Amino acid sequence: MLRFFKLAIFKEFGGDFDKYIEELGDMMNLFPKFSFLRAQYALINYKYMDYANAEIVFDELVSMDPYRLDDLDTYSNVLYVLQKPYKLAYLAQYAANVDVYRPETCCIIANYFSSKQQHEKSILYFRRALMLDKSYTHAWILMGHEFIEMKNSHAAIECYRRAADVNPRDFQAWYGLGQAYEVLDKHSFALYYFQKACSLKPLDKRMWFASASCYEKLDKTMQAIKCFQRASQLSSEQDSAVLYRLAKLHEKNNDISVCKHYMIKCVELDELKKSHVADEIGKAKLWLAKHEFKHRNYQEAYTYANGVNNGTSQEIEEARAILAECRKRVEL
Repeated sequence: MLRFFKLAIFKEFGGDFDKYIEELGDMMNLFPKFSFLRAQYALINYKYMDYANAEIVFDELVSMDPYRLDDLDTYSNVLYVLQKPYKLAYLAQYAANVDVYRPETCCIIANYFSSKQQHEKSILYFRRALMLDKSYTHAWILMGHEFIEMKNSHAAIECYRRAADVNPRDFQAWYGLGQAYEVLDKHSFALYYFQKACSLKPLDKRMWFASASCYEKLDKTMQAIKCFQRASQLSSEQDSAVLYRLAKLHEKNNDISVCKHYMIKCVELDELKKSHVADEIGKAKLWLAKHEFKHRNYQEAYTYANGVNNGTSQEIEEARAILAECRKRVEL
C-alpha cells in the first residue's frame, strides 16, 4: 500500500518523473490486470501531452474493464484534442449505456457537444455533472473553457474560481483565470494568476509564455525577456514565435546586436524545418532585409527580402521595394 500511496502523492504534488515511471512499471508487472494502474499510466501520458499514447492505453483500459467509468472523462479530453468526434460520440453513447448518472458520463457528453461547437448544450451537461458532484474540479474548468468560447469572461472567471476553491493545487484553474482576465485586458490580474499557475507547474513552457506576454503588455521588458528565455529553454525544439518576440523586446531596449542574433536564429529555424509558414519568420526576414539595407549590405538585404513569401500585403510590398532598390544599387 505504501507504493500505491507514493504513486498518489506524485500525481498530486509531482516529483522525480523517471522514478515515478520506474515505480509504476514495477507495479504493473506485479499486477498486470489491475485497471487502476493502467489508468495511472494513461493519465501520466495525458499530463505530459503524449495524447497518441494516452489514447492507446485508454483503449486497452476500456477493453480490459468495460464497466469502469473512472478517468474516462480524461479519455474524452484526449479524443477532443486529437479531433476524433466519431470516436468521442461512440464513447459518450457507451458511457451513457453503462451509467448515465455518473459525473464522468455527463462530462464526456459535454465534451462531445463542445467538439460539435454546441456550447450551450455542453454547458448544460457540465452543470448536470456538477449537480451530481459539486467538487468535480474537471467539470468546473471545462465549463469555464466553454464560457470563454462564448465570450462570457465573467461567467468563466466564476467557474475557474470555484475550481481553484475546490483544489488550489490545480494549475489549470489558475491558468484559466489568467486567460479570462487577459481577454478582459486586465493584464496585472492575469499576470498574478499566471504566476500562480507557473509556481504549480514550473516546467511547462505555456505558463512562462503567458507570463511573458503579460509582462510585455505591461511594458516590463526585462521580466518579459527572462520569461521568454525560460519558455525557450523548456521547449523540446525552438519556437519561432518565442525567438521573434525576444528579438522585438531587445529592439525595444535598443540592443540591436542581440535583436539581430534572435532574428537570424528565427530564419535559421525556418531553413532547418523547411517550412515557410510561420508569420514570424516572414517578419524576421523583412526586419533583417531592412537592417542590412540600412547598413549598405545590399547582397544580404536582397537575399532576406527575396525570402519574404508570406505575410500581409504591406510586408510583401516592402520586401519588393527593398528588392528593387537592391537591384539598382548592385547594378550601380
